[in-house]
Amino acid sequence: MLIWLVAGLWMTLIAYVLWYFFRAKTVQPLTIDDLALTWKVHKQRDRCNASRIHSLIKENDEVVGFRCECGYKFIQKRLITQSPQEQHVSASTIQKQIQKQLATH
Repeated sequence: MLIWLVAGLWMTLIAYVLWYFFRAKTVQPLTIDDLALTWKVHKQRDRCNASRIHSLIKENDEVVGFRCECGYKFIQKRLITQSPQEQHVSASTIQKQIQKQLATH
């Protein structure tokens, strides 16, 4: 009986470690360039006719994703065990850049 209990605990520990290293994810802030590239790829891949991003998805005053007018939702995620990017841009900076680009067109 004790052997089954110990084996069950080891299997639970192994399952948790595998989940932690290969499946557990957290959000990753997007830079302005990443945001523009991701939206452009979405428009080309999904043949989206939207003229602009509907809204930005923010977490802790950092942009982590966007919603398109067509209903597409993108959130940048990374594995917990990966090192994060060091470039952080606030949501207000991205909104100002988008407004500036829209004003020039």
